[in-house]
Amino acid sequence: MAGACSKKTADSASAQESQGLTEQVTMNGVAIGYRNSKPMNTIPKASAFRMSGDYADNVAITIRNGSLSYFPDPSDISDNSRPIDLGNGWWLNRQGISANSVFTKYTFDEYAALKKVPSVKELKASIIPGARVTEMRELPFTINEAPAHLDSIRSFLTTPQTTIKTIITI
Repeated sequence: MAGACSKKTADSASAQESQGLTEQVTMNGVAIGYRNSKPMNTIPKASAFRMSGDYADNVAITIRNGSLSYFPDPSDISDNSRPIDLGNGWWLNRQGISANSVFTKYTFDEYAALKKVPSVKELKASIIPGARVTEMRELPFTINEAPAHLDSIRSFLTTPQTTIKTIITI
């Protein structure tokens, strides 16, 4: 059996090659992607946040729709997970804080010393009333780059809000 390609097919293959898409892969006759395609990586951006009070030394947990959706293991808490003061109430997020994060009565040192993760009931009971994230902004640096660019981040946070991505403002 012989096969042939039309100019249209050849042009399509040429366009795919120029984009790094060199060979269509099929499974049971269904196209599922291209071999040798260019990888599409997403590198998480760092973020800065403000809080409703002075809770920088308190461990954060995340509550979504009344359910606990994030809490750290005590072994995850270290000096490298403490937020970095950026001034004017802004803190560099190094703990995975989100717009739904609240702060607990546990300090970083107390939580890191725990032998096991507190129960869901204990974690919910440890929430400081009203202690929450009030504003969050995505930064123009990756999570790994951010600590080396604190002065740039401070300048960035003074830029009018229309030019930066605000994740949350309460």
